[in-house]
Amino acid sequence: MLRHRLASFFEPKSLLVITDIELPILKALPASFAAHATVIHIQEGQSISTVLADSPLSESKELALICVQPSHLSAVLAYLSARPPQALLLLPPNVIDMEPKESAALLSQWVKDNKVMLLGARSFGVQRPHLNLNLSRSENAKAGRVAVVSQSRMLAMSVLDWALDTHIGLSAIVSLGETVNVDIPEIIEYLAGDARTDSIVLYLDKFSSGRELISAIRTAASVKPVVVLRAGRTDKVLMGSDQVFDAALRRSGAVRVHYFVDMFSSLKALTHKRRPKGGRVAVIANGRAQAQLLMDEMLSCNHNMQQADFSQETRTKLMDLLGPGCLVGNPVIAYEPITGDKLVEGLKILQDDNNVDALMVVLAPDDATDMEKVVDHLVQFVPRAKKPILNTLLGEYSMKPLRRVIDQSGSPAFRTPETAISGMGALISYHYNQQLLQQTRIPFFDTATPDKQAGINLINGLRAEGRRELTKAESYQLLKFYHADIYLGADDKDEQYSVEDDIPALKVMVKRDPVFGPWIYFGEGGHEVKVPVDDQGLDLPPLNAYLAAQLIERSRLYRQELQMYVEPPIFKKLQKLLETVSELVTDFPGIEEIEINPIIIGYRELNVHDVRIKLTEHVMPDMPEEGGYAHMAIYPYPDYLIEHHTFKDGNEWVLRPIRPEDAEQMQAFIRNLSDESRYMRFVSMMKELTPKMLTRYTYVDYHRELALVATTTIPNPENRGLPKEIIIGLAHYLRNADGVGAEYALVIADDWQGHGLGKKLMSKLLAEAKNQGLEYIEGVVLANNKPMLGLMTGLGLINDMDPEDPSMRRVWMPFDRK
Repeated sequence: MLRHRLASFFEPKSLLVITDIELPILKALPASFAAHATVIHIQEGQSISTVLADSPLSESKELALICVQPSHLSAVLAYLSARPPQALLLLPPNVIDMEPKESAALLSQWVKDNKVMLLGARSFGVQRPHLNLNLSRSENAKAGRVAVVSQSRMLAMSVLDWALDTHIGLSAIVSLGETVNVDIPEIIEYLAGDARTDSIVLYLDKFSSGRELISAIRTAASVKPVVVLRAGRTDKVLMGSDQVFDAALRRSGAVRVHYFVDMFSSLKALTHKRRPKGGRVAVIANGRAQAQLLMDEMLSCNHNMQQADFSQETRTKLMDLLGPGCLVGNPVIAYEPITGDKLVEGLKILQDDNNVDALMVVLAPDDATDMEKVVDHLVQFVPRAKKPILNTLLGEYSMKPLRRVIDQSGSPAFRTPETAISGMGALISYHYNQQLLQQTRIPFFDTATPDKQAGINLINGLRAEGRRELTKAESYQLLKFYHADIYLGADDKDEQYSVEDDIPALKVMVKRDPVFGPWIYFGEGGHEVKVPVDDQGLDLPPLNAYLAAQLIERSRLYRQELQMYVEPPIFKKLQKLLETVSELVTDFPGIEEIEINPIIIGYRELNVHDVRIKLTEHVMPDMPEEGGYAHMAIYPYPDYLIEHHTFKDGNEWVLRPIRPEDAEQMQAFIRNLSDESRYMRFVSMMKELTPKMLTRYTYVDYHRELALVATTTIPNPENRGLPKEIIIGLAHYLRNADGVGAEYALVIADDWQGHGLGKKLMSKLLAEAKNQGLEYIEGVVLANNKPMLGLMTGLGLINDMDPEDPSMRRVWMPFDRK
């Protein structure tokens, strides 16, 4: 199995340490490295030249850890040149470098000449606690399941210090320093596939590649929670809009936090094994004041949280349980001294209410209550509860030890209502953003196809005239080529625009971010409007109907005003308009700005006074799919790969890229394979895919990978015999750990073999693998699977023996990158 190239940092097989200060690894070199490690500790007063000359390298090490004063760097690099390592980790020395530019240039040239990966300079380093491997200057972290990645060494040390105090274990901690050939996206990708890591915390400040960053985060967030803290919201030097970054993270499935303390709260909450299915929260407390503080914070923050509305049955049961004087709305208040039994019973009642998605317990010290017994009951129940439960224990002297007991049970405990709400907000935002992550825009063949060629002709004509700005009529015409459901009226208001005076004018706007490309805004129109800081009414293309609806409903205009006026037919027209604009900027990389403003809501239509479209300064390609939609941060669903075919018997079938909603069909496809077909594909008798495998197959980042399915329709007896789509073939490739190749797989349903599906799917897969810039593609085939071997060699793949297993064959194809 290929190792990821970053394994040289995270799990090196051999190690060289050169340092002139005391490092933790000098005191605790893991036993597993004893035979594969060389340590050169330069003592004070020793000549570095003499020490290095007396320690010749007999072999190249996989990783070199260097921590020396700046004046010694050139000597160390010259020493390493004889046997360059695969990776170099450069820790900061105690001495300030008075010539940092010269040192950086020297280091950059050296790693380039010797083809060495570099973390540093001024890196925190790397820790892998489960290996007892501390490649940093800091104290050893406790082993756990959370990975920390930081662009700041000081932030990494702060998170480590906090984790040690709160007994949160880490699977890895790394900061980059001033790297030249290792970047954040690649580290995220490595940790996404790391079996030791259940969640990832990122601290970011500056970045340049929106596509690579979002692609990596989307891949990671599809399988494990990702929390992101970014500094520099007010720093004008940093590239890119912070609000656009917010929108990108929403679509990536990650959770954004804005404050350092929120990072810890979110991390605590996301280690919870339960996930809410929505944002309706129930609160139970042993006093009104602390409950009200929590409710105030909940209702004032923007985390998609709502105050759960209990059923009458729930209220009655709570009243019977808690006795006279209790409050059984939301929050639930027990005025009698609460016992552990009653608290747990109350939580059971609340979690059984279908109107409740998550629960919060708020307890203050009470001299009439045995709080230790209450907590004992909590820790017995909460980790097994059906819905997530977060706990707030106010106070320090008596409550801090009890919070630790709850934390250690696997249920998060917080010290203030504010931090608890931050944690619950992370849980709910994670659920919400995961819904956005799974969305793809699929073309519907029952609607009119956009006239893209007419749009290309219009734009090329403008370019030929030397113009970048379309007139109002030309802008309107371009939108109409994509069937925008709007009416363009005269400038002067007439009867067609007679609407209620208190209905606000609307605006749809597109602009380009230097990092994340085009973004779409929905908000108040009628005048020049800057996007308010707290307005979440913006998103990145591509959009589908669900994403467009969420964009509208998140906007400040909708939440404050529009929801009181907009009827469902008009709402659908707004959705359709946003989808149209999204499709337009997806298909035309040369569009720099769009402004449809104002939009007046009519009785049955959207009336537009003005439309303005501006083109980019440089000419962009007419066929963006050929360049991988390089102008967008999110690669759209590759509908250009969809093909319609007909079998010889007249039955129709479709070749198309897989979609997240294919999970159920995919599972049925695997279950219905014969034992022989299943063994030929998976080399095992597994009856179905695990949840993680199912996600891996059906959630595909089309920028990096591809899965194609063949589908057809059959009568569905469970739905009056109406047609239902089934998967009858699958071909996919997943990137290898080396980042330049991929492993493919092909499987055809038993009843559909011999129809040419395998050849069609595999031919298309090979062509796209080459288009995505892969250097090779490979697969493992059983040596006795003659039909598959014949198919692959017929397509031009090379059939090689597997040196480690004679029963297998490596069937592969190199791609000419010239």
